[in-house]
Amino acid sequence: MSFTQKERAQLASLADILIPAGDGQLSASQADVAGEGLDKVLATCPELAAGLHKLLSNAEGRAASQAVAEMQSSDLAAFAMLAEFAAAAYFLNPGVRQAICYGGQTARPIDPHPDYLDNGLLDSVIRRGPIYRPTPSAAP
Repeated sequence: MSFTQKERAQLASLADILIPAGDGQLSASQADVAGEGLDKVLATCPELAAGLHKLLSNAEGRAASQAVAEMQSSDLAAFAMLAEFAAAAYFLNPGVRQAICYGGQTARPIDPHPDYLDNGLLDSVIRRGPIYRPTPSAAP
């Protein structure tokens, strides 16, 4: 499913209600959530397209703030979809990730030293020795 420029503009205004600009951070529309962000999200989650089209249709003709408030109070599924989409598309923007110093997920080696041995955390368990409760045997 493709989105028209009008739908993209409407989606950007709805997303701006959830992610406004502030403190040097981009708003959702400034981060191009309804442009490149929408295309990237739909490339990995195409199942969102129908729901986004539906919520845009339901929000048509109303102010973005009013439409989002109504979704939040009477259509939580649509509101959740809008919120999930807006956040996903927003954080796909390289400028946003750079602004919050998030370089993405990277592999990190596991420290071979077990931290549970530090500070005597297990000393009392080691001193106590092994204890257990026998499990009941199953009847034949």
